[in-house]
Amino acid sequence: MTDTRISVWELQEYWNYIETLEPGQVIERHIHGSQMPLWDKICSELGWRVHKLDDGYFDRKRFGYCGVYRLIGLATNEAVSPATISRSCGEDSTGTLYVGESGWLNERVNQMRRSLRGEGTHGASSLWSRSEILQSKFPREKLGVAMLFTNPKMHPWIESDLMSAYLNSFGDTPPLNCSF
Repeated sequence: MTDTRISVWELQEYWNYIETLEPGQVIERHIHGSQMPLWDKICSELGWRVHKLDDGYFDRKRFGYCGVYRLIGLATNEAVSPATISRSCGEDSTGTLYVGESGWLNERVNQMRRSLRGEGTHGASSLWSRSEILQSKFPREKLGVAMLFTNPKMHPWIESDLMSAYLNSFGDTPPLNCSF
């Protein structure tokens, strides 16, 4: 296949195009997964808001938006600099452990925080709690979250594109996006 990767800007333009379609309208432009920008470009060029996960409650006023989020492993307890994680086909310098989406980011991220403490209602947190190696490398104090606010109907679409970009950058999914 001779497809070339698009830029992050072109991906954003594509999302804008999809958003403007009316219900029932045919999507005339398609971006194949192999055309997605490299994962590190997506993480560095989009407007992600990065926070330590244990920084406290994520309130509705500042975080109550639609969007996508990434659970990230941090290099240290003190800063929000991501760790590098070895993947099947490369090194993920963004520390991405999970990619998710929600209509209310504050509620979903708070659910994940509670789940990391034992509530068990968030799938990624449940997998993390069942993995001694992930818990030892990334204890709760070495976890962060990166949030990207989106328009209301776009968060599921964007999550799907992000998963395609990750898969086509590393040959597999983020470790906590698997299910068994």
